Amino acid sequence: MLPRLPDARRTRTLAALLAAHLLQLLAYMSMLYDASMARAVPVPYHTSALSGQAWVDELYHSQHPDRILCELGVRRHIFNILISELRWMGYTESRHISLEEKLAIFLYTCVTGLSIRHVGERFQHSNETISIYFKEMLDAFSGPNFYNRYVHLPTATTPQPQHFANNPIFMPFFKDALGAIDGSHIPSWPSKEERQYHRDRKGQVSKTSFAAAPLICGSNMQLLDMMAQQPMQQYRAPVNAQELFNLRHAQARNVIERIFGVLKKRWACLCTPLKYNMTIQARVPSALIAIHNLILRYDPVEATDVLYNEDEDIWDPTPRNESAPDELSNQMAVPQAEQAEAEARRNAIAEAMWIQYQSYLNN
Repeated sequence: MLPRLPDARRTRTLAALLAAHLLQLLAYMSMLYDASMARAVPVPYHTSALSGQAWVDELYHSQHPDRILCELGVRRHIFNILISELRWMGYTESRHISLEEKLAIFLYTCVTGLSIRHVGERFQHSNETISIYFKEMLDAFSGPNFYNRYVHLPTATTPQPQHFANNPIFMPFFKDALGAIDGSHIPSWPSKEERQYHRDRKGQVSKTSFAAAPLICGSNMQLLDMMAQQPMQQYRAPVNAQELFNLRHAQARNVIERIFGVLKKRWACLCTPLKYNMTIQARVPSALIAIHNLILRYDPVEATDVLYNEDEDIWDPTPRNESAPDELSNQMAVPQAEQAEAEARRNAIAEAMWIQYQSYLNN
């Protein structure tokens, strides 16, 4: 057993221990105070000398016309047309951000596929601000006032384009065709709970977008007006009516794969999922298709560049699964009478094609 200390010495020891504990408590309270003050007075994050508006102005007034095309995906006059469309629909500038900068935020996000934080760094705005105005522009371009003006199906009375009507490979065999339809996988970013419902047959998370590319719609067919003029690899000639029909049918519907390739080449967000909820992500392709059709209507230079670009990347980069059409058809309940009628019509077209083809070879 330890010897008992004298009262005076014991008192001094207790006082020293108490003082040490008090000093520790004061140090801890000081740390808490410093931390609370740091939160109360945050350090500014967006401090770049080049604001978002200044960057947009720099792109717009640049002497080189391709700067705005590279960064925002559209030329200067198309940017002006989009601004006019937005004003016509009632969209205006906000208190601290112009309509031009709002449009630039949306286009830059779609061209680059960057996250909200990275786009905020480019435009020197908070994540919340970027998200708000991206959604505002998405509402505008995917809404009926804009979308229905630039995206619509052809009708039975829509005149056929000259290049299609005068091509003996397609006419008169496909005279009743209104368009081509196909689908393409677009990567998505679902929540953890939704992820299991958005996996494709290869296990990747994506959503499937279906699009119709009218063969007789001038704005879309401008993309493929030159396809027959492209140098083709030598293939084995068809040996019967069925092979000839399949060949010409594939040539006629190549337009849709071409259009998917053009869209994904221009808008990187169709290849890299945006970090928004699935409701927002699902509306992005519709908005970009409408803008795509507007570009082809008002920018003949851009349309010509796309037409005569021999880059293979212009085609849909999404890996294709040839079994997909069969799987889709197996899920569709088609009455036997309708299926028999369609097969009879297909066989009649194939035989007519074969007769024309044999006549061409003999002459």
